Amino acid sequence: MNNLSVVAVIASFEPAGDLLEVLDHVSAQVDSVVIVDDGSPSLATDPTGAVAGVLDRCAAAGATVLHTSENRGIAHALNQGVRVALERGAAAVLTLDQDTHLEPDYIERVGDHLDLASSVGIRRVLASPSRINEDVAPFWFAERGLTLAFEPIQSGLVITREVFDEVGLFDEGLFIDCVETEFYLRARARGAHALVVPGTGIRHRLGRRARWVPPRPLRWLIRGGGAGIEFSEDAPFRHYYIARNRIVLYRKYFRTEPLWCAVSIAKDTISRGRAILIGTQRRSRIYLTTAGLAAGLRGDVGRIPERTRRRAEGISSVQS
Repeated sequence: MNNLSVVAVIASFEPAGDLLEVLDHVSAQVDSVVIVDDGSPSLATDPTGAVAGVLDRCAAAGATVLHTSENRGIAHALNQGVRVALERGAAAVLTLDQDTHLEPDYIERVGDHLDLASSVGIRRVLASPSRINEDVAPFWFAERGLTLAFEPIQSGLVITREVFDEVGLFDEGLFIDCVETEFYLRARARGAHALVVPGTGIRHRLGRRARWVPPRPLRWLIRGGGAGIEFSEDAPFRHYYIARNRIVLYRKYFRTEPLWCAVSIAKDTISRGRAILIGTQRRSRIYLTTAGLAAGLRGDVGRIPERTRRRAEGISSVQS
């Protein structure tokens, strides 16, 4: 699909200079780029400062830069950009985070794979990379000989116009985290497929690096325990959104997607449990996870309540 029209949508929040590098890498591969800044506070407090400078340089480099008046979440930011992309006649939309770098032939390989999918009758497609930071992206079944992604991440996702026409836009009620997962499950329910594109890779920052040094009595049980164990952890506030939004998804899809729910629960328990057990600000993470689970069971959506955020900050300050 050499003539595939692709518009990239990049959600930004307090962007640094690496956004310019991302723009440089992607602009050569797509028809145009839309950057949506999700209410970066710096733009209000310092309208001529570093963040404004980065966005101005992106605009000077040819990107369309949109601003939201307040922080309304990544789903809202993406939807703003997707609307512009579809108005421009894009056949597909590439969604990116502000720190994600694509390989030089990424869109070319995606286009070829969409051609292949179309040849076997698959046109409603979410195309995702096969490698994330050189790790193999999760996958599971095959559809007509093409590998299906288990749960594609938002950054690096190429979504055909037919999918948006069929299922609509991202769910803004989720605010952040699991936004692409909800969209993916909704698309699957409508007959769309999330495909892994062979030979494609992205570099994407996944949380912050942390190190845990086991207590001395345990070090002999853990190989290299004296040097500590390195792992990635999210910011504590994201435990609220992840716990809440996953519960929302499990309640909605446990009948139609039981295998996905079971695997997701196991993977998320390991990932979040590790951060709670050996990560930083553990008490705050426990509180936010519990609050998120309760909110999900109540069916709450939107931004984290201010009282919950303040209490979590209070717990963090006591811990430090």
